[in-house]
Amino acid sequence: MNFLKNIDPKRVLSHCLFWLSFMLLYINGKSEDIGYYSFIFIYSFKIFVQAIAAYGLIYWIIPNLLNKKKHILFILSSISWLYFVFAFLMILKYYYLEPKFPGFFDDWLGHKMTVPERLTSFKLIFREFSFITYPIIIMGFISFNRKQQRLLKLEEEKKSMELKVLKNQLNPHFLFNTLNNLYALTLKKDDKAPEIIAKLSEILDFVLYRCNDDFVCIKKEINLLENYISLEKLRYNENRLDISFTKDIHEDSKISPLILLTFVENAFKHGVINETEKAVIRMNLETKRQQIIFSIENTKPQNETASIDNKEQIGLENVRKQLDLLYPKKHQLEIEETQRKYLVRLTLNISI
Repeated sequence: MNFLKNIDPKRVLSHCLFWLSFMLLYINGKSEDIGYYSFIFIYSFKIFVQAIAAYGLIYWIIPNLLNKKKHILFILSSISWLYFVFAFLMILKYYYLEPKFPGFFDDWLGHKMTVPERLTSFKLIFREFSFITYPIIIMGFISFNRKQQRLLKLEEEKKSMELKVLKNQLNPHFLFNTLNNLYALTLKKDDKAPEIIAKLSEILDFVLYRCNDDFVCIKKEINLLENYISLEKLRYNENRLDISFTKDIHEDSKISPLILLTFVENAFKHGVINETEKAVIRMNLETKRQQIIFSIENTKPQNETASIDNKEQIGLENVRKQLDLLYPKKHQLEIEETQRKYLVRLTLNISI
């Protein structure tokens, strides 16, 4: 009863239609001097034998041997199984079908052979193997294609889940830094705090509601960066920070959201906060020849001696993972660090 409950009616119907199509194919090639009753009766048995061979090979031998890398045993088992089905067909013909329809098999190669002769005739074996196996080839191809589609779907779902996890890691990283900035100003009761809240609200609107897609218009990403830069500039006077952001873009270009933000965050965090002199940040974003090229360079504080710990590298590491998922073999990330500066150059290959 449990077996019957697990049967998928749609799957059963699709298999029935598959074998029915073979019957219609055989009928289409039927000679006019052969009656429909005898033809359908005989070929019903032949299709039944083909189905036995197909299901035994595809649903038993392949999963238990080929999928487990037992190649030699798979080859031996497949040949043995096909020969067993061939022997069953020869015996069925000799003892049942030929006596019932004697005139039908007059032109058949093994008509005058005994059972032992049929079972040892290489010519007959080759011919009948071809008849038995060609539905298996078609059925196997369909099964393989469906399996590949399932694997692709699973891979896409896995990729989507990984991206969601990475974005969930990236967003708190950004919020933590920004809220720290806001906290410092509220302690001082700085008049800039309301403006920071407004800018933060715009950024959160993008992060939480507008970047759920894998790719967004590059203009939206630029707006995000400019809001973040404006928010950071509120913390520093002109004597502390010299920043420029140049752009040369096609507005219809698309980019993965939040990819560039982490680089900008790092530039401020490691190039401005600990700088006692004037910090310099140079950013450039351009699109050309189906590429997005982003570069950011910041000066390094000369009095900074502490190395970057693991927490500070979370954002950059997540960006690397996102690039591998969204731009596999279609990106180039170059990071250059000297005693006085830190330079990042990211090239993304896109279709505009």
